Amino acid sequence: EWTTDDGRIMVNGQPLVLKGVNYFGFETETYAPHGIWDHNLNDMLDFIKDNNFNAIRVPFSMEMVRDNPVIMNVHCHNNPNLCGTSALRMLDIFIDRAAERGLLIVLDNHRTQSGGYISPPLWYNNSAGYPEDEVIRLWKQLVMKYKNQWNVFAIDLKNEPRDAATWGRSNRNTDWNQAAERMINALHEFPGFFFVGGIEWGGRFENAAQYPIDSGRAHLNERVVYSPHCYGPDVYDRSEFHVENTHEYAKNLDRIYTAKYGFLAEKGYPVVIGEWGGKAKPGTRDAKWNNWFVDWIRDKCMTNNFYWALNPNSGHTGGLLEDDWKTPIQHKLDLVNRAQPNPTKFKKHNEKICITKGT
Repeated sequence: EWTTDDGRIMVNGQPLVLKGVNYFGFETETYAPHGIWDHNLNDMLDFIKDNNFNAIRVPFSMEMVRDNPVIMNVHCHNNPNLCGTSALRMLDIFIDRAAERGLLIVLDNHRTQSGGYISPPLWYNNSAGYPEDEVIRLWKQLVMKYKNQWNVFAIDLKNEPRDAATWGRSNRNTDWNQAAERMINALHEFPGFFFVGGIEWGGRFENAAQYPIDSGRAHLNERVVYSPHCYGPDVYDRSEFHVENTHEYAKNLDRIYTAKYGFLAEKGYPVVIGEWGGKAKPGTRDAKWNNWFVDWIRDKCMTNNFYWALNPNSGHTGGLLEDDWKTPIQHKLDLVNRAQPNPTKFKKHNEKICITKGT
């Protein structure tokens, strides 16, 4: 049973402590998790489990769900039985193998079209053949497919609304909060959490103070989770990253991020950081920001998070692995371990799921 209580996310009445990582690929032209062009999928999932993560955010595209193409670029010898597999069957296999390792899954509507297309700014894309009702239809297809899969515990309704996206303007065509409420009601059969990102690339929730997500149904509202994205100068350099005085640097960033979304936790709303990270090379401004950010989310009690990303082929951020997809990057693992050292553990045993409390 997944629910929330006074700002905490809960499993069976106990706090759920998340240490998650993003692992992308299903949203791209390969329609499959990246890295399996050289390596065994099990090795990727074992790395996640062995490094004390308990959850994976899995980006996908609506095109992948609608067309269900055959996956591409798979090393057949290293991945027996995966070559020639359809995308949705590959997703089944990925989720099942994650479950075997006690790893939770967030399904993330990352893009409308697959490949190199950046996600549209709004939750629909009429010109590409994905109006709102089609997006909801495809979401329902996934929800019905996985609603009884124990480790699919959350769905992220739309990755990084931006540009024309608004919150609280009473405009059906642009108001992301209203669209999220419609989607939650349409997907009411899903028993897990509904992750709702902010506008302006997922990071701004100021208007949620006046217009919180309200589906009109208490049992659905109790499973709404606000999921901001936040990055430092390696992704988008801003003037606030160039303040040299350590005290002023921290004070200024605290003011900025508290106004954007930190206030949600202070007001008792559940928050899970959906994306954060960067190359964080020691001695750089990005490393300074990443270390500050970890301190800040610990101070705000917002340490439930999904790091971006496992994949080394993420251009602005890199990943937890070097380009060989094998060698860990220790200074990044140290960051995420400091952010969340003791997550909840899940283990399947005799047809039951044994849960070990995190702290």
